[in-house]
Amino acid sequence: MHDATACPSRPATASRGCTRNTILLGLVLLQLALALTISSIAGASFNDSTVRMLLLLATTLVPLFMIVLMIAHFLHLAILRRPRRPLRTFINDIRTVVLDPRRLGAGLASLLLVAVFSSAFTDAKANIAQIQPFAWDPWLAGIDRALHFGHDPWVLLQPLFGSPLATTVLNANYHFWLFLLYFMIFMAAFDRHERARSARFIFALLLSFALGGNILAILLSSAGPVYFQAFGFGTDFAPLMQGLRASDQVSPVWALDVQRTLLEGFHDESVIRGISAMPSMHVASSAIMTLYAFSWRRWAGWLMVLFSALIMFGSVHLAWHYAVDAYLAIPLALLCWWLAGRLCRLLADPA
Repeated sequence: MHDATACPSRPATASRGCTRNTILLGLVLLQLALALTISSIAGASFNDSTVRMLLLLATTLVPLFMIVLMIAHFLHLAILRRPRRPLRTFINDIRTVVLDPRRLGAGLASLLLVAVFSSAFTDAKANIAQIQPFAWDPWLAGIDRALHFGHDPWVLLQPLFGSPLATTVLNANYHFWLFLLYFMIFMAAFDRHERARSARFIFALLLSFALGGNILAILLSSAGPVYFQAFGFGTDFAPLMQGLRASDQVSPVWALDVQRTLLEGFHDESVIRGISAMPSMHVASSAIMTLYAFSWRRWAGWLMVLFSALIMFGSVHLAWHYAVDAYLAIPLALLCWWLAGRLCRLLADPA
């Protein structure tokens, strides 16, 4: 399925690859400037984790992505294409990709820039509370109740996801988000067939994390239901946390360990920090991944709709977010997708 709203497409050339990565470089430099400004205001030193991110990509994520892609491609050959010599065709297809210098060069440059962006974003997020202490939590909890007829949204989700097994499934899906996010970035970085569409996806993601995960997160600084009591807002979400801990005794709830680590990092300023609730970047990025999937295949888009719905439910049920965090994240994603569309038109009509 071709997305009619995608950017105009042109044959891949070296100069066009440079144009895409030039725009990407501009977004990264803006994020770096934002992170340095936030660090300066917070009186903190800039913590560059680019090398750590690149090591994670090189030693774990990229090899895993390659294994997944090779298995998928071999199954595609064996089941759908059925060439006379499937093994030789498989090897030739792999050789075609590996020996394509333009694809490798542009893709590796994109991954490097995304790693730099990720480092700057993470540093800025860690300093949010130093600039604007968490203050919006009572307001957001109140808005949640007003929108849901006087009920906390997590209470409404209990009949569906209140069991230990359902909680574990939601948590597994929530953790899978990180793998899927970087897998789709990886695919987009090395895509040569629909470069403008893939560029739009990467641009939209970066815009959403900068505008939502840093700027809006500062303006609407909040910690989330999990930390409602820890930051002195009351015991409203104590029953939810007690329920999660009870579920963990029966079936694992990995979110509890992550939440504990983040709170410890907040107090002792360790490497692992970054408490921030509004807006939900899990939901915003999942919405952008959904739009990208629809631009590829309709069935993939609908699978991502299901995935994104589970992410939204999980964000509330696992106490990471208020429901309104997700409700704001969706229009944020649509705005960033539109802005990315404007940006990637430069790929077709460079000035």
